[in-house]
Amino acid sequence: MKRYLTILALAFIPTMVLAQIVVNSTFKPLSYEELIISAQAEAYRQQKMQERFDEYQDRAYNCYNKGDYNGFIYYSDYALKTGWYNSKLYYDRGAVFERLHEYGKAKKEYKRALKKGYYPAQSAYKLCKIRQKAWKNLTSKIDNIHR
Repeated sequence: MKRYLTILALAFIPTMVLAQIVVNSTFKPLSYEELIISAQAEAYRQQKMQERFDEYQDRAYNCYNKGDYNGFIYYSDYALKTGWYNSKLYYDRGAVFERLHEYGKAKKEYKRALKKGYYPAQSAYKLCKIRQKAWKNLTSKIDNIHR
């Protein structure tokens, strides 16, 4: 862990060399120690965000496996708000939105998955468009029957 933080800190030093703090309307460059502390703090923050992502993603898939699709969406939203992502998570969100007959949202999630490099989302997107048309036709026929 210490080695990881040191490597990460060294990676941040070149980008943070120009960092400054304001003291009495004059700029004072950060010291080497302050830069290291800042880099370590950022590394720690990133580690915690990844842990939160993993936790929320696990909760989301537990809900998914139980058939609680709204719970899956709820926890996957929190997972994605951490700033981390998994392209398959976007794909699975699309599948869940499809099951909930929210085809517009499903297509958006499939597009995101594809943009993030999950290529099975391309065929899922095309099928989603077909299912959306079929669903619209079915619901319009049901509406006509009830009139």
